[in-house]
Amino acid sequence: MIPAITASKIYSTLGNNNSLVPLAVKDIANSLGITAGSYITGDSAEGKDRFIDEVGTQFIWLFGIPIYKKVLDWTIFKPFNYDPKVDPRIMHDREVLKQAFRYADESVRGNIKKAAQNQKIFKGLTFGKFAASTILTIFSYGALTKFRYKYTENKIREEEKAKMQAAAQQNGTSSENTAAQNHIMPPKFSQAFSAVHHEPGAKEADKKGKETSFTGKSPMQVLDHFMFSPTNNLMIVDGAITGERLVMSETKQDFFGYLIKEGSFWGFMYFAGKRIQEYLEKTAETKHKRNIGLDARVIESEELNSAMKTTKLAESLEEFSKVAGKSDAEIYKFLNTTPDNLIVKFAKKSDVIETMDKKFLWFTVEKSDRIDNRRYIDIDAVKGIYENLGKLKTQLGDYMAESTEHSVDKFLQQVKKLKRASVLKNIGSCIAALGIVAPAIMVGYRYLSNSKDFERKQRIIAELQQQQAHGQT
Repeated sequence: MIPAITASKIYSTLGNNNSLVPLAVKDIANSLGITAGSYITGDSAEGKDRFIDEVGTQFIWLFGIPIYKKVLDWTIFKPFNYDPKVDPRIMHDREVLKQAFRYADESVRGNIKKAAQNQKIFKGLTFGKFAASTILTIFSYGALTKFRYKYTENKIREEEKAKMQAAAQQNGTSSENTAAQNHIMPPKFSQAFSAVHHEPGAKEADKKGKETSFTGKSPMQVLDHFMFSPTNNLMIVDGAITGERLVMSETKQDFFGYLIKEGSFWGFMYFAGKRIQEYLEKTAETKHKRNIGLDARVIESEELNSAMKTTKLAESLEEFSKVAGKSDAEIYKFLNTTPDNLIVKFAKKSDVIETMDKKFLWFTVEKSDRIDNRRYIDIDAVKGIYENLGKLKTQLGDYMAESTEHSVDKFLQQVKKLKRASVLKNIGSCIAALGIVAPAIMVGYRYLSNSKDFERKQRIIAELQQQQAHGQT
């Protein structure tokens, strides 16, 4: 059955820097603000053009890669009889791979074995899926841009031709008077703009803008960083979208508008959120003496509450401490052999450890407690859970020693409130920046630079005026 959406799930998802949901929420706010700003400064033509750009880009940006990856799973992995759920990162450490195969569910053990025995082919297919899905998503945005430009231009031409013809028939005015009545810019503006937009050296500048390079510490680190993180994967797509928007801008108005939009988008979509969360967590630690680094689902769970009231938490921490300083393979073995340990349970609850759940689309239809050893387990993230639980245990001890009126319930209630507040402040500040501040700056720029009118529309009108003057319409 489809699980109910709980408060802990909402806060956990919104506070997860590796989830697409908070990115989607921020992007929706940004799209609404930018579209509203286009209607305010421009007109319905610009508003519609911006709406198509924002909504279409959002769909491609969020769903392009997952959809293309799923298609490639069916068309590439299935014919070769490989399991696309096997994560190549489990093969980086030979000892970890041995443990993964040893403790894997019988239904997937053969899949891990085949991938491990043909690592070169399997890793090549995985990289190919990553590259192809990313490139196809970028191409999809290019197709959207061409469609949007053509659609907007055709609509403007149709509407303005009808206006000119109606004005000429009713008043018998010249094309110059018609232009004045409709506030049309004279042809000289179009010619002057054309000279600026296509000034010598523009093509060379475009070429320079298209020449990109990327270097990293090592090829494997670079691939892992982008291939297996949904948010980092989107950064590549966003880089292409930003570049394409700036290079394909038809007017200075478009260029500077996108410059403001994309600059704020990158800052608050990928970087500011994590920094804000780190600051809020540090503040909770230093000012309130409460650690809120754990996933919201762990903090709000009854299991943590009951464990703090008994010796269960201390026992689990002591048990894990015996392997915490050992190799990744030893820790990996511990995770598979001690399912009742709280660090293991909370790692599963936080999705650091994925289990053999049965899913339909994005919904879990059958829950399982068994580890899915095809998936990669971030050992550092597991250690992070261990460290955060240890801090909470120490803070609880200090809190209980302060007064006999203090209780575990009151302590955890404070932790929950601080965690929720941090998530709301983080997502709220990013939404405000992207949905209000950035659009306001764009509107302000349009007014201050005296470029309130939709320049693309004015260029098209000027062209139509020239055609009318020469009797071509």
